[in-house]
Amino acid sequence: MTTRVTERPARARGTARAAALRNRVLTDKDKQRYEAARKKLIDAGVKHVQAEIPDLDGMLRGKILDPAKAISGSGNSHCTIQFGASVQDNLIETPLGSFENGFPDLVALSDLGTLIQWPWAPKYASVLQDLYHPEDMRPCSIAPREVLRRQVEKARAMGFEPYCAVEYEAVLMHVDPELMRQGRHDELPQMSRTLNFYSLARLPDLRVFMEEFLSRMESIGVHIDAFHTEKGAGQIEFAPSYTTSLEAADQAIRIKYYAKQLCAERNIAITFMSRWNMREVGTGAHVHQSLWKNGRPAFSEGKPGTFSKTGRQYAAGMMRCMREFTAVVNPFVNSYRRRRSLDWCPENASWAPDNRSAALRVITRPSANSARIESRQPGGDANPYFSVATGLASGLYGIEHALTPPAYATGNAGHNPRFDRLPTNLKDATEAFKNSTIAREVFGDDFVDHYVTTRENEWRLWQEWLANNVTEWELRRYFETV
Repeated sequence: MTTRVTERPARARGTARAAALRNRVLTDKDKQRYEAARKKLIDAGVKHVQAEIPDLDGMLRGKILDPAKAISGSGNSHCTIQFGASVQDNLIETPLGSFENGFPDLVALSDLGTLIQWPWAPKYASVLQDLYHPEDMRPCSIAPREVLRRQVEKARAMGFEPYCAVEYEAVLMHVDPELMRQGRHDELPQMSRTLNFYSLARLPDLRVFMEEFLSRMESIGVHIDAFHTEKGAGQIEFAPSYTTSLEAADQAIRIKYYAKQLCAERNIAITFMSRWNMREVGTGAHVHQSLWKNGRPAFSEGKPGTFSKTGRQYAAGMMRCMREFTAVVNPFVNSYRRRRSLDWCPENASWAPDNRSAALRVITRPSANSARIESRQPGGDANPYFSVATGLASGLYGIEHALTPPAYATGNAGHNPRFDRLPTNLKDATEAFKNSTIAREVFGDDFVDHYVTTRENEWRLWQEWLANNVTEWELRRYFETV
């Protein structure tokens, strides 16, 4: 069962916006919608609902709830600590949640447009939830879905409908708990015997996973257009269909975490780390994006091979903001180990037609409807909501300010000195985001300051680890030589 509703209308601002939200959530009509959805779940035999809330790091957190609790017009409670915990649950105090304010609850409301029953486990359903402040029901500006939704609303106010797709790379390995406990992940046996990308010979090694994964995604309304092997051992890539931006991000985070769920069931390890092994290529999560206006592609001049003025301004905005927004799409210490154009990961804020060494790959064929930009900067570890939101925010900035892009890069775009170099570590990237006037203009001070606090904490933990551990490099270099 897949229950969907139409996209929500753009919301008003300030007090009017909060009042509209209260009315939208608590009207009799809305209560009837929730009641009907809840009854449909129960009649279908659903006993448990997985309430899903994306965190800042792109993880899906939440609770398993009774259907009556999960599908309720009055919502359920969710602690603000959601946005004050790292991937390893190191606690970070922020204005949203701290010992000062007691880590209060937010109101979590289920988005019925994302409600699905799992055909592979029919007693379960899942639904994505949005978070609101209980005192006035204003949206939580830190929540990733809200960050993206605001950019979608802005695009619509400008007369555009944004579309995108997030294509993932990942690496599959067989689980060995002892090797993993010892940190010897590079010794885990991969799921394929050879390395070749686009290899049809490797698919038998991956067929059991592939068939079940594609079947599960299709059963919940997520169509995967393509699945193929990549260059690394056990590495795969899968690309979902193009759709509206918020739905694309919702699909992306579910694709990632439902793949993890399947792997856990099959005793398989899967990683989306930007670079899990320096001897292997990195993993990306490229974002294909475009704007449509009046039912037509705004990035095309009407025929294949053309790229419009709107598309050029959008690309110019992306290039203008790319360095300053890097910390949001390359969020971890490890993210910067992938930065190498020889591995088709951008080193600078460049663009070029159908060139995989550029940060922005401009695609204009095979049809006019294909006109789009592929952002190759985000890694597999990026939060898909932020990957889409930063592309949209920076692209709209370019249109608003009628920016003009430089000439296309040629050859290896990463070696072209005309384009701004991208940060090579999380510290520099975080500093650039913190000091970005554009970031504060398009995302707001609350989000920028909160996000910067989390990245500064990530860098601090890394520096503390380095200060308190003798590395393998030091032992190999100095143990018997000094």
